Amino acid sequence: MPGKPSSSKRAAKPNLRNLPLSDFFGATGPLAQQFPDYEMRPEQLAVADTIERTMQGGTICLAEAGTGVGKSLAYLIPAVRAALDGKRTIISTHTIGLQSQLIEKDIPLVLSLFHDGTEESEEKLSAISPQVMKGRANFLCKQELDFARDDLFLTADPNFHRLKKWSWEDDCSGDVADLPFSYPNFYELVSTPDTCRGQECKHYTNCFYYRMRFAAQESMLIIVNHALFFADLALRLTDPSSGVLPTYDHVVFDEAHHLEDVATRTFGIEFGSKRIENLMDRIKHVKELDVDKDRLSTLEGLGASLFAPFVALGKQEFYFEEAIPEEHRSAVEGQTNITCNSLSELQKSLLDHGKDDETLKERIEGLTRLCGRMREELQQLFFQEDDNAIRWGEVAMVGRANHQEPRVTLHLTPVSIAKILKTALWERQDAKKGSSITLVSATLSNSGGFSYQRERLGIPASNVLECVVGSPFDYKKQCLLYVPSDLPVPPKGHHEAYIGQVASEIDRVLKLTEGRAFVLFTSRRMLNSVYEHFDGKLPYPTFKQGDLPAGKLVQEFKASGNGVLFGTQTFWEGVDVQGDSLSCVIIDRIPFAVPDPPVTKARTLAIEKNGGNWFRDFSIPQAQIKLKQGFGRLIRTVSDRGIVCILDTRLIKMDYGKEFVKHLPPATRASKWSRVEKFWKGEDEADGQ
Repeated sequence: MPGKPSSSKRAAKPNLRNLPLSDFFGATGPLAQQFPDYEMRPEQLAVADTIERTMQGGTICLAEAGTGVGKSLAYLIPAVRAALDGKRTIISTHTIGLQSQLIEKDIPLVLSLFHDGTEESEEKLSAISPQVMKGRANFLCKQELDFARDDLFLTADPNFHRLKKWSWEDDCSGDVADLPFSYPNFYELVSTPDTCRGQECKHYTNCFYYRMRFAAQESMLIIVNHALFFADLALRLTDPSSGVLPTYDHVVFDEAHHLEDVATRTFGIEFGSKRIENLMDRIKHVKELDVDKDRLSTLEGLGASLFAPFVALGKQEFYFEEAIPEEHRSAVEGQTNITCNSLSELQKSLLDHGKDDETLKERIEGLTRLCGRMREELQQLFFQEDDNAIRWGEVAMVGRANHQEPRVTLHLTPVSIAKILKTALWERQDAKKGSSITLVSATLSNSGGFSYQRERLGIPASNVLECVVGSPFDYKKQCLLYVPSDLPVPPKGHHEAYIGQVASEIDRVLKLTEGRAFVLFTSRRMLNSVYEHFDGKLPYPTFKQGDLPAGKLVQEFKASGNGVLFGTQTFWEGVDVQGDSLSCVIIDRIPFAVPDPPVTKARTLAIEKNGGNWFRDFSIPQAQIKLKQGFGRLIRTVSDRGIVCILDTRLIKMDYGKEFVKHLPPATRASKWSRVEKFWKGEDEADGQ
């Protein structure tokens, strides 16, 4: 990464809007002038050049940039140059952390490169006006705050009055992220698309959410998350004029390996077992409404009955057909129709109550729309015919340890998101002259190419630029990949003897590195088994996922200096620990996805039906990407050094294992313990087995 900005006076700058990127990133370019210890990275230039050509040509770009390349600058510099030419870019990320880094650090840095000291330059750069956009659920709704004044449950909380006082402050953003205290009921006071009255609301011109949207209309560089971007696409599918985002020319998806999962959730339906009950409670809290309480209780009962068969099944995940056999289907469909009709009747009754009271009418309109949306989604869940969707559900136990109850969530999920994105994204982009789409990530490719992403996302076969660059780090010197050859192939199921072997190998590695390790697992069960095996025996501070919030856990791990963190999914990516406090990453096995969950099973069956091989075409590419993510936790800077230990001998015993290793960073390799010891002591930097 670049060093600290130079305080010396810089020479006059050339026109950076048209400066060749090779000069921009070169040894005497703007970055070199800004940072005295700057070193050009050919990998960064290659990515930036591909992205800028994509923007200029109105095409699609797929780019993988290894750790340390500096991918954010590689797309921000072309985006700012496009903005100076009047082209708006949306940058979409998966994590809040990356959004914060972009808006607080990276974008100000890039804008500073373009300052030449003139007023004209200042005005043009100010006009770019970078803006973060968030979904409405992040913002306090002043209308809901007005309605809450009669809600005894909310007003009895002293923090409710602190919240009101905060909302009146001149610089209040209304964003929950800026709330200076914890308020668990905040999400009772946000709007939804159904309850928001838009321009008809008296708070419209001073609404926190719309203020953010108004500011975005003036911005040429907008930061969003993937969920908001795809929500905007979903709205535009039904009504092209109803989107949330301003019209844009270019979109850059950073952390693009998450796109399929986020799009799948966005274009599907989720319906929770408490949803009807929560709406009935919300209606009861409107004191001015004289609604028949028996009617509300009846609807709650209908909702509970509708979900009862799914609870009785006794499975965590299931297809609808498992809970509703054919002989019971007509009864369940009849129950669904009764529930939907009851929601319609309640909707009509609410509208009748609001005829003569304008204030009450404002509140009732949102409640009636919520009733209507519930009815529509229930009908889709139980009756919609869609060859590209599956109906499934999941049950989770919630509550305190001594008082838990089952919560059901029913899903209508697209099997292939590619078909939807073809219409919603790729064809729409193609129709917009000069617009471009860039997908970039440190882990986007499989086996050195993008065939998997193309297939899963429906990316067109033509008019696509591709770029795969590795990391500028010297992995041969900085990192050892150790796969212990004396371990057996991981067995199916839970085997105590194997767990003991894994724990023994982990113990041996931790003694060598004196802790300072992430131990990453593919399942919670394996994590718990290995953690229990050690049972406080490790002479290092130990941290286990779930004991503290993830961010706090990482902070304490860093502070410990020689800790050992046991984690699963959360810690495989997006965690950046630099320096000696993380000198080892241990991974229990190749992260193949469990094939049993309904969505995974449906997708593998679809691949087989179309003549493919689910293991080759789906399981291996997913696992390759995931393994690169776990591996990438270790080497974060040019001075980091350490060991990645993968306790899965399939990497060296199975033919497909060679493909995994081939496309991991080019670390020194070892399968014998003696070579591990030599590497750690700095006695052997040679590659070998």
